[in-house]
Amino acid sequence: MTVTLPGGGNVLLPAAAPGVEQVRVSLGWNDGPGLADVELDGVVILVDAPGTPDGGTTSSRVLLADQVPNPTERLGGPPAPRPLLGDAESHVVTLAAVPAAVSRLQFGAAIYDAAGRRQTFRPVHGLHIHVRNHADGVEIARYAFEAETGLETAMIFGELYRHPRGWKFRAVGQGRTDGLPGLVGAAAGIADTGGASGGGATGRGRDVATARPRDVAAFLTRASRSRTRRNVAEHLHPPRASAPSAPPAAPPAAPPAAAPPRAAPTPPVSPARSAPVPAAARSPLDLGGPPVTAPAGAPPATAARAPRHRSSARIDFGERSSHHRQRSEHVDALDDDHPATVWTAEKRGSGAMTVTLRWSPLRTRTGLPRPSNIHLGCLWQANDGAAGVIQILGNVPGATSAPGHGAPHQVLRLGTRDEREGETIFVHLGALATFKRFFVFAYGLRAAPEWSPLRSVLTVAAQTGEHLTLRLGDAPPNARICVVSSFHMVGDDLVIRRENDFIEGTQADAAERYGWSLDWNPDRMTPRESR
Repeated sequence: MTVTLPGGGNVLLPAAAPGVEQVRVSLGWNDGPGLADVELDGVVILVDAPGTPDGGTTSSRVLLADQVPNPTERLGGPPAPRPLLGDAESHVVTLAAVPAAVSRLQFGAAIYDAAGRRQTFRPVHGLHIHVRNHADGVEIARYAFEAETGLETAMIFGELYRHPRGWKFRAVGQGRTDGLPGLVGAAAGIADTGGASGGGATGRGRDVATARPRDVAAFLTRASRSRTRRNVAEHLHPPRASAPSAPPAAPPAAPPAAAPPRAAPTPPVSPARSAPVPAAARSPLDLGGPPVTAPAGAPPATAARAPRHRSSARIDFGERSSHHRQRSEHVDALDDDHPATVWTAEKRGSGAMTVTLRWSPLRTRTGLPRPSNIHLGCLWQANDGAAGVIQILGNVPGATSAPGHGAPHQVLRLGTRDEREGETIFVHLGALATFKRFFVFAYGLRAAPEWSPLRSVLTVAAQTGEHLTLRLGDAPPNARICVVSSFHMVGDDLVIRRENDFIEGTQADAAERYGWSLDWNPDRMTPRESR
């Protein structure tokens, strides 16, 4: 009988199929709309057992599925036609012939030139992997899943691994946002990587060891038809022509003497405090200096353009400063140990940046889906002094964009909410310099969200391929709001900070805590007017 596995579940092959000698591992996805230009190539990773001759500094080797020998396919055969029907890739593993040096075989897929083509697993649905007894075709186990964040560019579907009682199959379903290098770099410890958020720099900048077809021919063959003519080297180093164009160079910076004097830094705010700070207080990371005020009588459009003069003034950071270090670092996640980072203009590029809140679906006791009480909002402040909130409360629409109608550019826009895809704030990077800061928060409408089972995750992504993951920590009882992250413009740099600040009050309490002076309605959830 087929075993339907959950994520992380496993099955002992000899117990499920006594006498099994060969297994056929097949994986695939729905070839629906949005995938016409996405090149998805199957990947096989050989993980060497620690302490073996092959299990030293290089712990894993990779080859594309197309490189695995197929005894029934003539050399130079054409790729399989699209659309695909059924499984995309299928491999036959002779279990007893797997060398002792190999502890695991992982099966997955990677998008070719994902960064250059700005493609992810977001449009890829119906991901699945099946294991069958190759002798009689009887299915042993199956696993179906969806990409966790939609920002993944490479995925491990499942793996075969050694166990004292025999070979086991594990349903993995974990992705990487740094493509094939990250997938291989995390292969030895993928169970502990935390999926798309875990250690994304692991494979970045390291040599990726490749396996040769003749190394695997004795125990691994391909039953599916050829689909690609790419090789591992092309995945690791795609043509430069497909890379995103660099943003235009910034204007020459003014000499240091022209920079305005900087105020002494404000002491950090402790999330544990309960008393709100005065409305006039500044954010603990409000580093942008005083707001730029438009000349008297100037139209609003002039005020919106004024910050360009502010950001052109050079701000120098010493080599020992955290800001200087954060400008050159690459991190994929913000947490208590690394709460802040800096995205320079080059890192974030142009176009749109997305800030997306996703959560785990909730189920009734009978397994039926039920709605969740969690939403995404944002407090914002522009350089011309304008401030407000973007959010949607139930069926009563509030401001869903900022700085609002009549402005030359909308910097922030709140997208539609979906239980499966989450909720996204779109950031117009071309006009971001007109803003001083914005704080992103999650909230419940009528009561506190079910924070623990929702397991909410905030992801920040730019079209350059830069991304960040911020996981919400443990929530205290009755917390209605969590200020998840804050974004601050410092010169031309964007400082991104993990706040993870749970508040038992309302939007008004969150605004007061971080220094927003707004006039609120009696419900203290919606402002009287957008300013």
